[in-house]
Amino acid sequence: MKLPGENNGHLPSPTDARRNLERRRRRRKLCCLLCLLILALLVLAAVVLALTVFRVRDPTMELVSTTVSGVSPNISLSALSVELNITLDLVVRVRNHNYAAFAHASDGHTLLLYRGAQVGEARVEPGRIPARGTELLRLALEVEVDQLAADLASLLADAASGAVAFDAKTRMPGRVTLLGFIKHHAVATSDCRMVIGVPDLSVRSQECAMKTRL
Repeated sequence: MKLPGENNGHLPSPTDARRNLERRRRRRKLCCLLCLLILALLVLAAVVLALTVFRVRDPTMELVSTTVSGVSPNISLSALSVELNITLDLVVRVRNHNYAAFAHASDGHTLLLYRGAQVGEARVEPGRIPARGTELLRLALEVEVDQLAADLASLLADAASGAVAFDAKTRMPGRVTLLGFIKHHAVATSDCRMVIGVPDLSVRSQECAMKTRL
């Protein structure tokens, strides 16, 4: 005999069907919430990586020391001439702030300027700076006297005053490779000014300004 509320053993009762439907809905909601949580965590991790590990920064340069070698200038005010044979030896520290190595090719260079005119040049040798590491560059800038002759009056005035100022502009392009295949270009640049005493060839002052691309 079949009692009220009983089923035949094959079809669930309406109450059981509603309970099963509610369970499935709760499971789907839980799965959706879990998927949204995982997606949010992935987006957060991607943002953190983009702002830290995968953010490529230009290396910075710092002038460590400047020395002068050569012969003291021979100034002739009567003949309006200056005999000059000096070389500026610069030691520059390059700091790589990236979480990957910075490789720079042979197109890096330093220009030596006097009152805005180029009077010397040095090539930066290619190299590789490790992640979060540093490298010391040694640059020898020989002053080209024939280029100085273009502004002889200013040079005579500076030499007579006892000090000659030079500017050194360094540009060192390179590449940062992340994860072995993501390549980004970066450039290390600096503008330095050195004041050289005459006739003792002492370095009176040296200061640098770093440039950063935004």
